Amino acid sequence: MIGAPFLLLGNPPDPPSPEGFTGLSSEEIAATIPGMSGYISSISTQLGNFMLAMGVLMAAIAIGPFRRGEKWARYAFWVVPLLLLIQFLNSRGGLGWQFDLALLFVMVAGLLWPFRRFFPKTPALTE
Repeated sequence: MIGAPFLLLGNPPDPPSPEGFTGLSSEEIAATIPGMSGYISSISTQLGNFMLAMGVLMAAIAIGPFRRGEKWARYAFWVVPLLLLIQFLNSRGGLGWQFDLALLFVMVAGLLWPFRRFFPKTPALTE
């Protein structure tokens, strides 16, 4: 949620993704392809919308259902490591991949830690 306001204003991510893929600076891309800077700005705004919505949704689930131990909330939170894995694979070794990988392990550990709270051992049936 921290980076969402920056992206909501249409600012390209830092480092800009187009530079990593094309090898051209943002200014060179804008000069070569008219209208591309507006397109990149709109994609950045959409990314900001997604980040803000996911952050608010995750906070709401964490405050209520996850703390109460509802199983569906635990399953819903497995979307986050999946998104981090996709982000890591798409980074192709670019800047910031270490953060994605570290956060992936932290998120998986955080979801595995309260396993027994969500799935308590059932006592053996005695006859």
